[in-house]
Amino acid sequence: MFEIKKRDAMGRIGLLKARNKVIETPVLLPVVNPNLQEITPEYIKGIGYEGLITNSYIIHQSKKLRKNALENGIHKMLGFDGLLMTDSGSYQLYCYGDVDVDPIEIVKFQNAIGSDIGVILDIPTPTNVDHSRVNADLLETLKRAKESSTLSFEMLLAGTIQGGVFLDLRAKSAKEMGNMGFDIYPIGGVVPLLDNYRFNDLVKVVMECKKHLPLNKPVHLFGCGHPMMFALACAMGCDILDSAAYSLFAQNGRYITSSGTLRLPEIRDFPCSCKICSSYTPKELNQSENQKETLLAKHNLNVSLEEIKMVKQCIHDGSLLELVERRVRGHPYLLNSLRSFFLSPLLEKFDPLTKRSAFFYSGSESILRPEITRHISRLNRLRTENRTLVILPENRKPYSKFIGIKGSKEYQVTMLSKVFGIIPIEIEDIYPLNQHVAPRYTSFNQDELMINTAKKFLLNFSKTLIHHSLKYLKLDGNYFKNFFEIGVKEDIISKAISMADYQFGNGSGNILFKDVKIEISKTNRIRRAIHQKHIIAAFRASDGFIIPSIKGARRILELPFPNNRVIVSKEAEDFVEEGKSVFSKFIISCDPTIRPYQEVIVVNDNDKLLGTGKAILTGLEMLSFNRGVAVKTRHHV
Repeated sequence: MFEIKKRDAMGRIGLLKARNKVIETPVLLPVVNPNLQEITPEYIKGIGYEGLITNSYIIHQSKKLRKNALENGIHKMLGFDGLLMTDSGSYQLYCYGDVDVDPIEIVKFQNAIGSDIGVILDIPTPTNVDHSRVNADLLETLKRAKESSTLSFEMLLAGTIQGGVFLDLRAKSAKEMGNMGFDIYPIGGVVPLLDNYRFNDLVKVVMECKKHLPLNKPVHLFGCGHPMMFALACAMGCDILDSAAYSLFAQNGRYITSSGTLRLPEIRDFPCSCKICSSYTPKELNQSENQKETLLAKHNLNVSLEEIKMVKQCIHDGSLLELVERRVRGHPYLLNSLRSFFLSPLLEKFDPLTKRSAFFYSGSESILRPEITRHISRLNRLRTENRTLVILPENRKPYSKFIGIKGSKEYQVTMLSKVFGIIPIEIEDIYPLNQHVAPRYTSFNQDELMINTAKKFLLNFSKTLIHHSLKYLKLDGNYFKNFFEIGVKEDIISKAISMADYQFGNGSGNILFKDVKIEISKTNRIRRAIHQKHIIAAFRASDGFIIPSIKGARRILELPFPNNRVIVSKEAEDFVEEGKSVFSKFIISCDPTIRPYQEVIVVNDNDKLLGTGKAILTGLEMLSFNRGVAVKTRHHV
């Protein structure tokens, strides 16, 4: 039903199958009123939308619409052959306090009219009510959900997560709904947060829900319709978005952009080249009273679709977080929410280890990104015994070229970076250390990052030497002026060992590169490690990742079980040995710390080596998904 193809941050490009339709996520579903269609579903599909959402309750309550939908199906009734999702009346329940329909009846009705995705009749609670009221409404939602989940449908069924702004109730809702086996999990009750610019609360709610929801199911964020929110919503792992914002904003004369909204009468020139903006001047559009609202809504639809496409491109390139940082600057309250998102430990677990795009520093918030927090934690993997720590001020990249050394047995030479804190010279070729761009003067005093990272790292060493230009940081150690007077001797094996420890874990380097010869490329980087004419590992130039051969993988097997391992069932053994990709449904166990795009080794349940490859899913996802590729096999036995 759902499988992941590409990812960045917690965002996922995936394939969602509903009935006989397959759509690509993330996807935006414009809301269509079945009674009022100033912009037809046919037009919406024509500009590129794959799906719509409409209200089954409105159809159910109208004799004419109900008869048409039951006889002809909702797709024919609306004139739309793409994916159709139907809401159950929860919005009307929120607005008017009551709806005249049985919860089971409306779910069965959605299936009967041919909806591709139906939604249970949940109880949305206002954000200004107390914990007991929200809990009472949630209990009713869970009761209805349980009754609905026992039914069998051709359509996919969505179980909405409620709980207001109370994180304990959101967790309760996500856990219990997750155990009911719904196909999709919308996060409801968030429109008031969006309307009142409570973006920080929104982030906390979404991340709490994501923490407890099944990893193999799509997540839908109800009512998220402004383009400046799309990047953040998708980065938090929301796969489906919907909204009537394109129409509601148009009714109020609001022109949507990717970073905010403009009032039509105040626009001098359109910052857009869509068909509408190319055909009219702002003055002409504002004066076209009979068409203004419709034309403005069409523009809003266009710019919303463009932003979804941009999000997908950024996921593909590995630059989604850069897009998030740009978009959240559209509103100060939205920017404030970014800190809550970046501080969530959940983000690092899903963010890929390597990306096509370089790490771009765009503000003080960047230092909270998972690439940096992961780097700081992985410094503990490096060997420190019998070595002296040397701390130098950050220089031009590549650092080793300008200080004249790549690695040393006796010395741990490091650069002190305002972005990454400590950067050991041996691992400078590894992503993101080899591909990060920051201004000379950062927008925030980041001495604290350097001090804290350096203080923590130097505790592992018996002796520390610090360049005199860093005296102002007041670090503990002996200060020196001339690096070359220290007498550091280069040892390329030490570099390879440190790179392996950083990538695979402490002790990996000594195992992987025992008795090897190191080959250097024309660009003066490590190219390969060879033992008795056999390649043990290659070093990928783009990101510094070590790609073990089969012989190298056999060495990695010496690490404690299940380090870096993916264990497959007997049915999959022959396929892996033939070089075919590893599908999730055949995985019986794995290292739970595996991150996306990590180099892993594939074994059977007896720890027999079958192959090596690149993980597409996290370790936890591998045990959750039952379809799609989990590991792209690189080498096989």
